[in-house]
Amino acid sequence: MIVDVDTHWEAMAYEPGHHPLEGFQDRLPAPLDRLAFALAGDLLAGLPDERRPDSATLLPHLAGGGVDDKGPPTIHQRHNSTSAERVGWMDRHGIDHSLVNPGGYWQMIEFMPDVRAKAAARCNDYLAEQLADHADRLHLMSIIDLADIDGAIDELTRMRAKGSRGFFVYTEQGRPGGGISPGHPRLDRLWDAAVDLGMLAVLHVGNTAADFTGWADLGWDEPDGAGHGGLLRFANVQRSRMCELYLHAMLYGGVFARHPDLTVLVAELRTNWLASFVERCEASTVPSLALGQWPYERSGGQMIRENVRFTPLPGFGDTGTIELLQRYPDMLVFSSDYPHQEGNAEPIELYQPALNELDAELRASFLGENITECFARTGDPLR
Repeated sequence: MIVDVDTHWEAMAYEPGHHPLEGFQDRLPAPLDRLAFALAGDLLAGLPDERRPDSATLLPHLAGGGVDDKGPPTIHQRHNSTSAERVGWMDRHGIDHSLVNPGGYWQMIEFMPDVRAKAAARCNDYLAEQLADHADRLHLMSIIDLADIDGAIDELTRMRAKGSRGFFVYTEQGRPGGGISPGHPRLDRLWDAAVDLGMLAVLHVGNTAADFTGWADLGWDEPDGAGHGGLLRFANVQRSRMCELYLHAMLYGGVFARHPDLTVLVAELRTNWLASFVERCEASTVPSLALGQWPYERSGGQMIRENVRFTPLPGFGDTGTIELLQRYPDMLVFSSDYPHQEGNAEPIELYQPALNELDAELRASFLGENITECFARTGDPLR
């Protein structure tokens, strides 16, 4: 079985009354402002008002439309997703199941924190409607409001009935989503629900906002400054670091010890830091005079290897996948990121010829068996 754990749902236009954020459009910023927020929102928030560039200054290369001149600015090729198109593409590549993330519209709920839960539910309903014809193979990733854990669990329960197999967790300007550390026992009922419902918790690149206060002002617009190009690149250096912090909090807070069947999926955050991360988690839990005894039976490295899955992004320069796969055969899982530019319409070919040179068992594990085992251990396997 081949499982694609990271695809996206994009549309070129929406029929009247069918917008993913129907009823909340008046809160949405202009298209170029949305793109600036998606690419650098956390860094821009860390700049003093008088030093913050407007979107046209930050993204002059996209102000005219980005990849083409056919519509609002975008960094991706324009794509109109339909369930028939998606399963047809899957069939051509032998993909049995796809986990489907919402399109870029989901990030816009950050502009409506007072109605986040309602806006998230609307996004969830929209995606469920789009996938309904093939819900046995297309599984939506849900959005929740971590400020209301009981409400979040209710939403996950509601969406699992509509075919959802995972949900986004997130940070807010370097702080844990909802204001509660993911390692705190107060969140145990959320992790319990994830396992009981057969769902993955997903840390995706757009969900790891950092706090750039004091760091963001690089003097980008000074005569000798790095300009908007330096600012944009700096905005993206903390994505994986915030993911590390989130996972560290779960590890040292005992979440993986209390929830051994829970899986956290890390998507689009690259894998070049994976080896050092696992090694540090292992070394930090070795008993020592300074740190004392590790209170759990499994070591930190073992918990990370068993409870966390990573998907590489070779279409965006994430190299060394096959070497990592051989070193951590249970941790890496296949994804395409289709139809985004970081992915590829021929996703399996991105790993060739090295993928075909692996033994059949390891190849099958990477392409699907690894992630299907994560679902199976919850008692709710992919069919």
